[in-house]
Amino acid sequence: MARTKNKKVKHSYPFQYKGNIVLFIICLILFFPVGIILAIKNGVILKDKKYFSLSYRGSYGWLIFWAIIFFPVAFILLLIKGIDVVEG
Repeated sequence: MARTKNKKVKHSYPFQYKGNIVLFIICLILFFPVGIILAIKNGVILKDKKYFSLSYRGSYGWLIFWAIIFFPVAFILLLIKGIDVVEG
């Protein structure tokens, strides 16, 4: 476990966001579909001292474009191209 200023951490929070947190929060509040795509792109889960993230096989630019224009198309792209779970 990690130590913080001479204190022992018993449990680390299992979710982290590795991108711009301000942009993420604004997108979640104002336009939820883009916020979800940003969470897929930059979100990380910590489990058993290993980091897991999701990786979209296609272009994130097109995915965000379709999320802004017409969200169901972005969801169909996610299903067609697929998402991989990456251990890091």
